[in-house]
Amino acid sequence: MTMNKRWVAMALFVSVLLAGCGGAASNQTPPGSTPPASTDPADDPQPDPGSGAEEPGGEADPADPEDPADPADPAAWPDPADPTDAEPGGAAGDHPTDPGLPAVTWKPSGIGYPLVPSDPSVQQKVAMLTFDDGPSNYTPEVLDRLKEAGVKAVFFITGYGAAEHPELLKRIHEEGHLLGIHTMTHPNMTELSREEQIEEIQPLIDLITEVTGERPRYFRPPFGAYNGTLLATLDELGLELINWSNGSLDWEGVVDGYKDPNQVVADVLDQLHPGSVILAHDTMKHTAEAVPLIIEALRAEGYEFVVLP
Repeated sequence: MTMNKRWVAMALFVSVLLAGCGGAASNQTPPGSTPPASTDPADDPQPDPGSGAEEPGGEADPADPEDPADPADPAAWPDPADPTDAEPGGAAGDHPTDPGLPAVTWKPSGIGYPLVPSDPSVQQKVAMLTFDDGPSNYTPEVLDRLKEAGVKAVFFITGYGAAEHPELLKRIHEEGHLLGIHTMTHPNMTELSREEQIEEIQPLIDLITEVTGERPRYFRPPFGAYNGTLLATLDELGLELINWSNGSLDWEGVVDGYKDPNQVVADVLDQLHPGSVILAHDTMKHTAEAVPLIIEALRAEGYEFVVLP
């Protein structure tokens, strides 16, 4: 298919989404370590993302001189108390001592790194929930549990999820969560040209802008894989790459589409660290069931939940 034909197809896709007021039921639950069309992790040559042991923030091109130090090494993580390590920006939160001061915000200090506060004097244990691959049939339950707990999250949506459930995009936004981009079709972005990368991203920029009235700011690549070409494309489109530092492993050990939610919680706790950016998938029943358990467990450990600005 020529570039023009593919772009026209993308434009038609967006117009159909914007015109829709509901979506058909979807049984598609693509796990985080495989493309949407695959249900067997062995079918995909890419490494599993976010295990917390090898590539917690996704895979970078080893030949790219802009790649950060290994985010899997806690020694490389910035010290929230060190002013030289902190960067402005991040998730909204009240100032811990003086409500008259600007709100403290949180963002990762680098791709795949934990969150750090905009105010380096803040000593606070925080975590952020992020959900990939949706929306799906299980997204409403995830939203219900988040609302009950008073927690906000980031939803990195796909084109196929949005096509099935366009009504959920509005609900995600109206309930105070952030919408980010996870591509139209869940490809390995490092295997695409700049033009193909834009085709995977631009329709979702247009869609989210239409739904929310605001241009999206954050992008998560499938498999966490990125290279210099993708970083340049994202810079051109005004997007920031957000990977993760704590993988829930909700895609591993799944039997007949299900996994013990308590094991998902245990895997999150095994990798827990201050500033954890937690990867999960709102395309799985057991993940939806695990959400309130994760929130309860982290709060018991003294953590508060934040979200990107």
